[in-house]
This record gives sequence, structure tokens and C-alpha cells, in this order.
Amino acid sequence: MARFIERHYAWLIFGIWALLSLSLVISSGPNIRSGSGWDPDDQLRLVQLRDFLNGQSWFDNRQYRLNPPDGAPMHWSRLIELPLAAITLLLTPMFGQTVAEIAASAAVPLLLFGAIIMLLARTAGHVAGKTAAISAAIIAALSAPLIMQLRPMRIDHHGWQIAMAMLALASLFHGHARKAGLVLGTALAIWLHISLEGAPMSAAFFLFLGWQWLTKPDESARLFWTIGAFALSSLVLFFGTQTQGLGASTYCDTVSPPHVLAILAAAAIMIPGLYIAPQSKLARVLVMATAGGAAAAVLVLRAPECLNGPFSTLDPLVRDYWYVNVQEGMPMWHQDLHTIAFVMAAPIAGLVSCVVLAREMDKTDRSKLWVIGFFSLYALVLSLFVTRTISVATAYAVVPVAALIAYVFGLYRQSKVPKQRIFYVAVMLFLMVPGSFVVALLNVWPQLKPADDPRSDARLLSCESAQSVATLSDLPRGRFLVPFDIAPMVLVQTAHSVLASSHHRNEKAMHDHIEIFRSRPDMAKQLMAARGINYLAVCPDEGELDRYARKHPAGLWGQIAKGHVPDWLEPLPAKGKGIMVWRVR
Repeated sequence: MARFIERHYAWLIFGIWALLSLSLVISSGPNIRSGSGWDPDDQLRLVQLRDFLNGQSWFDNRQYRLNPPDGAPMHWSRLIELPLAAITLLLTPMFGQTVAEIAASAAVPLLLFGAIIMLLARTAGHVAGKTAAISAAIIAALSAPLIMQLRPMRIDHHGWQIAMAMLALASLFHGHARKAGLVLGTALAIWLHISLEGAPMSAAFFLFLGWQWLTKPDESARLFWTIGAFALSSLVLFFGTQTQGLGASTYCDTVSPPHVLAILAAAAIMIPGLYIAPQSKLARVLVMATAGGAAAAVLVLRAPECLNGPFSTLDPLVRDYWYVNVQEGMPMWHQDLHTIAFVMAAPIAGLVSCVVLAREMDKTDRSKLWVIGFFSLYALVLSLFVTRTISVATAYAVVPVAALIAYVFGLYRQSKVPKQRIFYVAVMLFLMVPGSFVVALLNVWPQLKPADDPRSDARLLSCESAQSVATLSDLPRGRFLVPFDIAPMVLVQTAHSVLASSHHRNEKAMHDHIEIFRSRPDMAKQLMAARGINYLAVCPDEGELDRYARKHPAGLWGQIAKGHVPDWLEPLPAKGKGIMVWRVR
């Protein structure tokens, strides 16, 4: 077996990815056929891509069919639309734009998944050999948190964040300091450009490299090239994606002028300090402390509103009615027990693997393992505060778990005792998919099972499906008021515009959207008139509507839910699979 793995290592990795891709294409069939993506972010990304291909400027990422006529500013980077655009442009002459869009939206996440599997396998192989590398590829292919972000039609930016996180980690094990530093700095800059959610993990990498320089002065080259690449790449990405330069508006959810100035301030101190290479530990500490202090001072002086996080300036009404209900953005302790157990099992297994293997490895391999353990623990702690970042912690955990599986596999081959061999197989199977085993164990106790949602999820999904929403195209073109989560699908499937979706930069329109649904009908009419709304359309099982009805029974939706439709709303025949529609008289 070991000889076979050595001989066919690359083909085995490719085969795992190919089988994974085939299975995901088959399981994602309905979404691929509809071309609709998996959630509102995928759908709005597709709308952004279409606008870009139809001539909207690279420097203008405003969505003009949200909150017309002004449009809604978006915090998304055009950068990750480039591979989607390239494949779409390549295939459109042969198959038409619709098929080309679907092919691009299916291919790009799978290719990205392949790159992540390759990075995981390479890192695991560097730590514990080729058996561990194959194990890492299999674990990644079975990982639900990774699959959720990298399946066909998942074209939002979360998959790219995982890819940059893995590229950054893999670079630490490259022996050439200059090349590794250039890769690491560029990966961190791209990660921050895609989403400022990468800032805490980027800080962890600089903290690690700083510690390396403090304890091993000859490690200065890696830090030097990382900082240089990070600063230069950040400048290129910032000035290459907007035209206002350092006079651009400050946002707390993306790299803005204060962030660029903070990066430059730190780099201006660190690069000369690394070049001089002081021999005194105290001097090196002072250099790093001064650089960090300069960066912090710039942010405090230029963007104090951002110190409490990217959503600290969000409209209070939007926060109370929308943001706190976005479960993926909430802390882990806001999730139900089964979700916590399922998503945290793999990262915890990774940390346990580090501890178990530390006693079995030699000093060199043990140091590599502790590096991965540090970043795994750091990523896991971050995910406690923002649940959706668990995918990075899951990816980092793959390497130590794969190393432990390789170790257990070695014990399995050496053992001649049937009971021991069965035990080793059970351990390996558990390590492959720990979340599934833990949830299955929880389901043994009925009192721990999650409560059933009184609404019909199947009915809601059917109502909000691409085929259902597409029937709204039968209506004369106009402006719609629809629940937040269905708004991007309306933009994808029709030529209509909508007031707001679940995208926070459009907070003024989101504020009015909420006010319309919760206000008395006479006040709601005035708000709809001021916004030029022509239609109200809803899937009645939407959780957002349920909140309005419970909190504001005298409000517009509270009254409609009771059957008291104001006379200024003209009922129209239901559309699609249960979409209720009214025309504003």
C-alpha cells in the first residue's frame, strides 16, 4: 500500500478531486439547472457579474437595481469575478451567455476546491508523509463546512477566503524565505481585499513571524519579504479597484484609506528595522512594538468608528431586525447544540491530534505540528465570535487529523490482533468525519434533538425557487418590495428592481424596507409612495415576515397576515409556487 501511494501519489490526489467534483455536480443538479446559486449572496454576485460583462465599470460595483435610482453600494471586490468573467466570455460564443454563466459558476468553485485540496495534501505530506497527504485530500473531500463553501454555483467570496488562508499556511513550510514571504504577503493582501474578516488571521501570521524573528534572528528574511509583498500588494489592489485614491470614503467592512495608511506606517518602520537586523532582542521588540503602535494610532485617529467592528455603525433598526438574525455572522453560542457540535468537532479533533502526535514525532516534525496547532487554535477561537469563519479552522484542522490518521494506519498495519485492527479502523473513520459521528450520538437522546420549525421549509424553498420567482416577469416592469432574502433572486430572474436585500451597505433602503412592513398601513403607504414602489410580493412562510407579524400586529404585514389588506393594495393572482402579489394602486 505504501509503495502504491508513493508511486501514484499525484494521480490519487487528482482522482479524489475528480470523484468529489463529479459527486458535487450530480448532487447540485437542481441549482446548476436553474443557474441560481445557493443563497442570496451567490445570486447577487451573479447579477454583479452580468452587469460587469454588460459594460459596468471595473471601478463601479454599485448595484443599480437595488434602491433605484441611486443604487446600492456594495462592499464586494471585483477581483473574484475575473475567473467567472473569463470563462463566461470564453464559452458564450459557443453556448450562449446563460449556459456559459452556469458553466463558469460550476467550474470556478470546483477548481478552487481542487487547489485547496492540493495545498492541504502538500502541507500534510510535508508534516507526516504521503499517506497523510492522501488522508488530507479525503478528509477535505468529506468536510461539510468546506463543501458548503466550494460546491458548484457557490460563487460568493468565502471559498476564496479559505483558499488564501490555506495558501498562507502552506507558505510557512516552504524552505526558500524570499519566495515563501512573497507568497504569504500576497495571499494575506488578497484575503484582506476580499474581506476584512481576514484581518485577525493576518495579524496571527505577522505575530508568528515576529516571534520567529525575535527568537531566531536569521528568520528575518521571511518576515522582510512578507511585509514587502503585503504592503505592495495592498497598494496595487486598493488603487487598482477604485478611482478616489486616499480620498475615498472610509468603510469598516473593506480596506479603506485608513487601513492602507496603517499598513504603510507599519511597513515603513518594519522594513528598515529588518534590514538593519539588530542583534539585541530588546531592539527587535521595540521595532515591532513601534510598528504595531503606529498602525494602531493611524486607525484610531483616522477611523475610530471602526474600532468596534465592521457593523458598529449599522443603523440600529437594521441591526435589530436583520443583522442579529443572520446566524452565520453571530457568535457560536447563538447556534443550536447540533450546529455547534457538527462544525466544531473537526477543529477540536485537529487540536487533539496535535497533542497526541506531539509525543510520537521527532523534534523537527513536532515543531511543524505546533505551527499548525497554533493557527488551528487561533482560527477556532475566532470562530467562537463569528460562526462563518469556522471553515478556515476546519481547513487548518485537516492537516493534523490527516497526520494522526497516517499514524493510526501504521499501527493498523503492524497489528495482528483483530480487535485492535477493528478499533484502529473505527478511529480512522471517526477522524474522517467527526461532526457526523457527534451529531449521530446527540440524536440518541430525543431531548437533545432540535425543535421542528413550525413553517414548512420545503414550501418556502419551493416558493422562493428560481422557477417560481421567474414568473414575476409576467408583470409590467416595476419596483418591488420583497423580503430581504428573495430580493437577489428577483434581480437574477427578472428585469424588475427591488428596494433592498440583505446587504448592509444599502442600510437606508433597508431601514425604509423594515419600516414599511412594521408601520401602520397609512404610514406604510406614504413610505412606499416616497420610494416609488409598484408591487408588494412575498412568500408568506418567510421568517422575516413572521417577526413583523409578532412584533407589530397593527403594522402593514401584521394586518395582511390577518387578512386585513388595505384598499390601496390591489391583489393580483398568485405567481409561481405560492408568491402573493399586490399592486400599489
